[in-house]
This record gives sequence, C-alpha cells and structure tokens, in this order.
Amino acid sequence: MTSVPEWARINELFHQALAQPAGRRGAFVAEACGGDRALEAEVSSLLAAHEQDEAFLERPAMADTGTPPAPIGHLVGHYRVVRVLGEGGMGVVYLADDTRLGRQVALKALPPRFTADPARRARLQREARAAAALTHPAIATVYALEEFDGQVYIAGEYVPGETLRDEIRRGPLEPSRVIDTALGLARALAAAHDRGIVHRDLKPENVIRTPGGDVKILDFGLARMRETGPSDDAETGTGLAIGTPAYMSPEQIRGDAVDFRSDLFSLGVVLYELATGAHPFPGSNAASTIARILETEPPQLSARVPAEFAGAAGLGGLEAVILACLQKAPDARFRSTPELVAALARARDAAAEAKPESARASVRPLPTRQALWWWQLHQAMASLGYAVMLVPLWQARNWTPGLPGTALFLAGLAAVLVASTLRLNLWFAVRELPAESAAQRTRAARWIRIADVLFVVVFAIAGAIALDGHSGMAVLFVTAALGALVAFTIIEPATARAAFRDRRIDSLRDRINVD
Repeated sequence: MTSVPEWARINELFHQALAQPAGRRGAFVAEACGGDRALEAEVSSLLAAHEQDEAFLERPAMADTGTPPAPIGHLVGHYRVVRVLGEGGMGVVYLADDTRLGRQVALKALPPRFTADPARRARLQREARAAAALTHPAIATVYALEEFDGQVYIAGEYVPGETLRDEIRRGPLEPSRVIDTALGLARALAAAHDRGIVHRDLKPENVIRTPGGDVKILDFGLARMRETGPSDDAETGTGLAIGTPAYMSPEQIRGDAVDFRSDLFSLGVVLYELATGAHPFPGSNAASTIARILETEPPQLSARVPAEFAGAAGLGGLEAVILACLQKAPDARFRSTPELVAALARARDAAAEAKPESARASVRPLPTRQALWWWQLHQAMASLGYAVMLVPLWQARNWTPGLPGTALFLAGLAAVLVASTLRLNLWFAVRELPAESAAQRTRAARWIRIADVLFVVVFAIAGAIALDGHSGMAVLFVTAALGALVAFTIIEPATARAAFRDRRIDSLRDRINVD
C-alpha cells in the first residue's frame, strides 16, 4: 500500500499537473517524476481517474453522447426502438420491442461518435461475452450480440425498476433490508467470479431493484474475464485505473492486477451507502475521494446509521461484513465470494433470531397489493371529488359579480386541473410504468401540494362568500375545503407510505410467510 509520505508527493504532483494545460499534463508529469516510473504511473492514474470523473459530472445527462433522434420509433434490424433508457460514456441503452419474439429488450449500442472505434466495439463485444457466460437470477440476461448497418448492439433483458442510487437518495435502509440486498448481490458476484469474471464497475447505478424487491446487476462493460488475451490487456488490463473512482478498490486505483476481491471492495462501498446514506470515503472531487480510499479508514457504520436503526437486529453482523470488504489489502478481505455469502447468511439468521416474536409476526399482515389499491383509490376519488366541486363553484361566481367572482372560479379550476391531472398520471405510472413511478412521484409532489393548498383556500373563500344568503352552499364549500385539507395532510401520506414501503418488502414478507 502507498505510504503516507509517498502519497503526499503523489498528491502534490497531481495538483501541480492539474494546473497545467490539458495537453501539457503528460509531459509535465514525466519531467517532474525524473524517471521514477512508479511515481509517474501513480500520478498518471490519478489524472486519468480525475478526467473521467470530471467529464461524467459536468456532462448533462442527455448531452454530448451524439444520440440520434431518428431511431426512436424506427426498426433497428428486427427491434423497434421505443425510447432511450440511459446514456453514458460506455454506450446508449434503448428500450426496444423484439418484433420476432414479441418481448421488450434493452438494446445497448455504442454512442454514434464511437461506432467506428475498433477498441470500443471490442469492449462492447467483450461485455456481451462476459454477461452471456452467466446465468443467474440476479444478473440481467444477454439474449444476442447483433450487428446492423455496421453498428454493434447487445440485446438483453429489460429490467423494470429503480436503481440502488434512487434508493440511496431517499435515505438509509434498515440493516436487515441491506443484508437481504447484499445477499442477492453477493450471490450474483459469486456466480460471475466462479466463471472467472470480475465486474470492475459495481456501483449503485449498475444495480436495479425490481418491482418485486429483487436486485439485478447490469452493465458488464468493464468486466474482465479469466481468459482475457493480450489485446484485452491493452484496453482494460493492469497499469490503467479503469472504473468509477468512488467505487474502485485501492489496487484498481493504482492500476495493479485485480481479481474478485476488487469487486468485494466495491460491494462494501455500495452496502455502506445503503446502510448510512453516505459514502465511506467522501471527497469533494475524484482526487480527494481516491486519496481517502488509499489512506483513510471509513467511519464506523454504527456511528453513521440513523438513530432509529442504531439498535436494529443485524447491524453488528452487517458492519463486520462491510468492514471486511473495505480492507485496503486484498488479502485482508474475504478469501472467496462464497465465504462472503456465508457471512451474510449468518448475519441474516442472527438478525432474525434477535428480533422479538412480535416484531417478526408484525410483518405478516402487511398487504402490499391492498395498500397499493387503497393508494390508487385515494388518487381516483380525490381527482373525481375535486372535479365535481367545480359545478357549485361555477354557480357561486354569480354571487360576487365581476372580476372577483370569475377570478375565484379560475383559481379553483387551475387547482382542480393540476391536482387531478397529476394524480391520475401517477395512478397510471404506478400501474403501467413502475420503473419510473418513484421519479414521477418526486417530481409531481410539489405541484400537487400547491394545487391542494390553492383548492382549500379557494373553497374556504367561497364558503365565506356563500354565508350571505346561501348557507347550504357555504356548508358544502367549507366541508370540501376541510375534507381536502385532511386528505392531503393525513390520509394521502399514510396510504403512500403503506403502498410504497410494502412494495419494497414484498419479497421479504413472502419468504417469512412461507417459513
């Protein structure tokens, strides 16, 4: 491992190189290192990782990939492209309909600017070979490697759901939930490692949580296979820091040879984030994160979890596993991936035994489908109720002649249109587009609340106006305002918590009920 004095010198040269123009950095490093090849390799590796990370962070999500708009809705071979699922430096992934077999697939291609790059084409083909060599429920299946009009495509399993990054943004998971997730990932990695395949880019963005609660690993674009040949070494072998800096193992950062233990380090980082909501080696940029990975120890997991999880069953076993994965020296980590799986299974069993019988029994009656049904019913009834109230509000505009009456109705109309339309859209998204529903709910929440508040204000004012000679309508308007207030402050949040929390623990409940 790089010593602290050596790292200080590396860090100093790294920042000096950053101050140079981009085209001069390589020559500056070579000159400043004075022939010290090891020092030059360390500084060059940091520069490469920094430039990769910086480019990723500064590029808009849908920019600079050269994605042509033409394929959407058109045929690529026998695949009809529906929409873009995601983009990045390694490729563009489309959702497509396989017109021959009548199924949806994820169709991955190189960004157009790299279509003619033989190294990139070889990497995409190597990804297809690596993923196709694996058959495991927690690894997305590759169906075919295709070539149409000179472009290479990977046709693979389309996995609906949300990434672990989406989960981390919402906050830490309960330790037992993290253990279940870890077991799914570790078993998938064990299957890959058994075939001599090292993923080398495991991170929250590359793992999908399906609507059923299971996990699937995606994107083997940086995978290294045991039988990798000399030409592959030149692209992804030793001497280069390839991967996502924040999830690289120390040996991967230094460009040393990596094996399955590098994936275990990356898994440890992912699990730490799931348990705490924070990175174990936080830095303000790629360079400082890399420095922390190389030289610092992560804060104790038990000190970083939320207070409500501090005494949770399974936390101790989970912490021991994560700290073992995050050891700097590969030899200090688990000796094999099956050994990691066994450690996680023991932690899960110990957590189950530590739970009081009442806590275990309380999991049984949580009805996922029923909770989701209640949430959907609330959205539909709220939308219908809001729309119906426009009729008496239209009549009430005549009680305040002129602009005030018209303005009051228009305000009510705007509130009803926004609140009802967005609620019905969420109802549709949860039913038909589960992979997008969490993001849709996040985007719509603020506008729905603004519309709800406006609805309450408009009908409270209408009730006050109706008191003068229209007492029956006044009661109706005030009742509508109070009902909406109670619905969006108490009832709707409760149904949402039940519906979407229960969906995440559906598979866990099923296993408990079977047991």
